[in-house]
Amino acid sequence: MHNKIIKIKHVTGTYIIEIKDGRLNEMQSQLDKCLNDEQAAIVVKGENGDQFVYPSDLIKNSFIAIVDREEVKAL
Repeated sequence: MHNKIIKIKHVTGTYIIEIKDGRLNEMQSQLDKCLNDEQAAIVVKGENGDQFVYPSDLIKNSFIAIVDREEVKAL
């Protein structure tokens, strides 16, 4: 179950990175490295083996928020 997500709001759209349990500190560290030109991109592997690349230029020119994931409530 994912508790946190990273929302990246850029002029090209809003991107969401789901943070797996226990990986919040690692993702925060990767964001910091991208913002400080120590890392070129954040690469996230999807469930189907897809790979998503978020370049540091995209991250630097965006509003970034780490927020709680909204749970879907059963009716």
